[in-house]
Amino acid sequence: MAQTEWDALKELKKVQARMNSLFENALARTNFDTDGSVGAWMPVADVYESDDRLTVSLELPGVDQADIEIRVVGDDLVVEGERRMGRETTEGEQFHRVERSYGPFSRRFPLASTLDRDSVDAVYENGVLTVMIVKKSGKHPGPIRVSIR
Repeated sequence: MAQTEWDALKELKKVQARMNSLFENALARTNFDTDGSVGAWMPVADVYESDDRLTVSLELPGVDQADIEIRVVGDDLVVEGERRMGRETTEGEQFHRVERSYGPFSRRFPLASTLDRDSVDAVYENGVLTVMIVKKSGKHPGPIRVSIR
């Protein structure tokens, strides 16, 4: 039976790789908010367009509808809110794992000038927020070809 020699440097590199993976996974679930601190989270979103409207759909499971605010600020659609843990710990109780993100969130979506900012409508169902903005009426020009002199 062959013996292998223990390599301290090799073991240290393995520990470093595991620690890097741990931090990368933890930070991937958070967002750095405006003051640069860790703790905020960012819900995933789909943005799609049809002939008559722009639709923004955000996954917000576990967020109470009363904790969601939707505003149009300048040329941006702003969706903000907070997901609360929903329970208090009792004395002697401790968590072994917390994988879901909690706390405030904020998303900004730029709005094209072809959208009617007065026509924003929203529906919240089954943890999904859908925000619809109607396009302004009238024919919007397509791409304009510019000749070079």
